[in-house]
Amino acid sequence: MVGRDRDKEQAWAARARCRGMDTEVFIPVAEVGPVRDGEVARAKAVCAECPVRELCLDWALVALPYGVAGGLDEQERAELRRDRGGWISERMRPTLAVPVGARDLPPRERGEVIAAGRQALSQGISRPRVAVEFGVSRRTVDRWAAGLHYGGVR
Repeated sequence: MVGRDRDKEQAWAARARCRGMDTEVFIPVAEVGPVRDGEVARAKAVCAECPVRELCLDWALVALPYGVAGGLDEQERAELRRDRGGWISERMRPTLAVPVGARDLPPRERGEVIAAGRQALSQGISRPRVAVEFGVSRRTVDRWAAGLHYGGVR
C-alpha cells in the first residue's frame, strides 16, 4: 500500500486502547521466566479490551518482529504465521511494485530494482519478504536498507 491507502488502512491505530501509552509496556524486558510472563500478561490485558485488536494483529503479523501486539507476543505471532502457512490478511499485506523482469536483469542494470526495493523497505515491508519478492539475497536487502539510512535514494 502506498500514500493515502496506507494512511487509510492504519487509521485504526487512532482508535487503539494503547494509544498514548508508553510503548515499553508492550516490549518485555525479561527474556524468560515469571517476570517476562507478568510483563506479557500486563500488555495482553490492555489488548484484551481493545476495539481494534484484530486490525492490530494483522499489522503486527506483517510489521512487528518483537513485543506484544494484537494480544499476542512474538512467539505466538510466529506460530500463527506458521499455522497459516505464511498467509497474512490481504487487508494488511503490503503490495510490492517489483519491476517486470527484475530478476533477469544484469546486476549493473538493476537501478530500478534497487529503487523499488528501497521503496518497499521504506513502506515497512520486511527484509526477508523483500529479498524473496525481488529475487535477491538478504545481504543485498541489508545494503539497500543501509542506503536508506545513510542518504541513499528514498
